[in-house]
Amino acid sequence: MMDRRIALQLIGMGVAAARVGIAQKHLHTIKTQPQKYTLQFFTPAEDRLIDHIAEMILPADDHSPGAHAARVSKYIDLVVDNSPADVQANWKSGLAAMGNFLNLSPAEQKSTLDKLCAAESHPATPAEQFFAAMKKATLFGYYTSQIGLIQELDYKGNAVLSSFPGCPQ
Repeated sequence: MMDRRIALQLIGMGVAAARVGIAQKHLHTIKTQPQKYTLQFFTPAEDRLIDHIAEMILPADDHSPGAHAARVSKYIDLVVDNSPADVQANWKSGLAAMGNFLNLSPAEQKSTLDKLCAAESHPATPAEQFFAAMKKATLFGYYTSQIGLIQELDYKGNAVLSSFPGCPQ
């Protein structure tokens, strides 16, 4: 049975409507049996780069396990695999533009991402466009995961309230 919320989530990230059913099956595997998920689009080396950058965007801390634990790179792999060819080509060229990012020191990696982040509102180069797409996909993937939605945001699900509790100070 098609889950409407997941279908809208996948379409919102650019998954071609004709592929939503396939994508939902793979998304279910990511969530329930992550060890059984096999990369659909990216190579293992590209997945390591995506995973590392996603973790730099949303790192583990005392409040949340971070993007790596939420398997954001696998979510991005699934979305890109089910996206139009031009989206796939943009991801590939963006990854290539990142060059030897994983071989840089942590300080150099941070500096590189800081520069890309500064151009986020008007990305011009393939690396800047990649980072803008990467950040958007990381946030979307993370905050729609169990870890991001339930652990981080403490979402309790739909509930009928007899009164509005207001915002805590």
